[in-house]
Amino acid sequence: MANAQFNPKLVNILKDILLRLHDGKPQETVKEDFDKHLNQVSAVEILLIVQELKNGGHGITSDDVVKLFSIYKQLYGLAINEWHVPDSNHEGHPVQILIAENKEFQSILDQMNGQIELLEKSSQWVQEEEVIEKLKEDVSQLGQLNRHYNRKEKLIFPILERYGQITPTRIMWEGDDRIRILYKNVKRKIENIQAIEIASVKQSYQIFQSKMTDMMFDEESILLPIVLNIFNEDDWLAIAREGDTFGYCFIDPQKEWERSVSVEDECNKEIDNATTKHIKIGGGYLTVQEANSILNNLPVEITFIDKNGIFKYFNERVASSDMMFVRTPISIGRNVANCHPPKSLKKVMRLVQDLKSKKRSSESMWFKKKDQYIHITYKGVFDEDGEYLGILEYVQDIRPFFELPREAKR
Repeated sequence: MANAQFNPKLVNILKDILLRLHDGKPQETVKEDFDKHLNQVSAVEILLIVQELKNGGHGITSDDVVKLFSIYKQLYGLAINEWHVPDSNHEGHPVQILIAENKEFQSILDQMNGQIELLEKSSQWVQEEEVIEKLKEDVSQLGQLNRHYNRKEKLIFPILERYGQITPTRIMWEGDDRIRILYKNVKRKIENIQAIEIASVKQSYQIFQSKMTDMMFDEESILLPIVLNIFNEDDWLAIAREGDTFGYCFIDPQKEWERSVSVEDECNKEIDNATTKHIKIGGGYLTVQEANSILNNLPVEITFIDKNGIFKYFNERVASSDMMFVRTPISIGRNVANCHPPKSLKKVMRLVQDLKSKKRSSESMWFKKKDQYIHITYKGVFDEDGEYLGILEYVQDIRPFFELPREAKR
């Protein structure tokens, strides 16, 4: 599917219509222009353009988009942001999980709004200790937004990119990162609320609440209609299977959604036959099964990005949810530039270029994660003729090395 958001004519027409709606122009005149210029444009193309315009600093709001959706329904008799896909109403389907989590988020945001208003009216903190404790509890609960956004970024976005839609994922990921920053600021202020002016707390909270509410609108009214129209059942199954890797917010899906009839058995038979064949590798011979088992038993997490920047391989020494750096099969085939948040893209691409050009042979770094000391190395890989093959990343917990006995064990 073409990237409709890069069609300047459609973008300008829709931008003009949305700005007129924003300025309160009569909907009848707007409706005429919409039907004249956009009646042959698919709903998905319109949604893609709307997402870009809404996040492009033009002053277009969710309310303006709702007005546009209303005009679309008046003209064509169906809602532009509603798609009906078999099983998508199943409570274990990724769509239903995302919507259920958003309802819980909205409920907590509403509660916090009332709590902050109550504190604003009170002049005696001592009398409001119960409200303060509940506010701190609620803001802590909102920290689960990272699970929600991670599932979206690491499971939905890679598949959307396979269908040629890269810009929408970058726009939404940038929005997620802004919300993460705003959340940390709000949480810090609420945890120290008795030492901070309530007006400052309220201002920070309202900015955060507005952005998060807006993101929920974008997810349900723009992102979901797009992917429900584009994704097939295999795509949704892949997302459902990997959901546990990142965890869920507030809910634990009791009914797992899966395909009623499996079509994987024949594929698995072909794979099983291939794994028994010996191939020359290194200084000897291994079957694919043996090579795979060896790689999965190494005490490091390995990732390989090929010469074209495509995420091609990772070993599976532990379940994805237990990895130091979470990797899932859904990300295989994704461009390395899209595997990282927009804010770190420049650093990532500079490292890739340096390793490819041999400006750097490798790059290592480490950080502490709970009781682990995570050590990461990135290394350029070249063949015997010096041709660039890609980048190897290996990650390990080096804490056990700190605990080695002084005397050598022979």
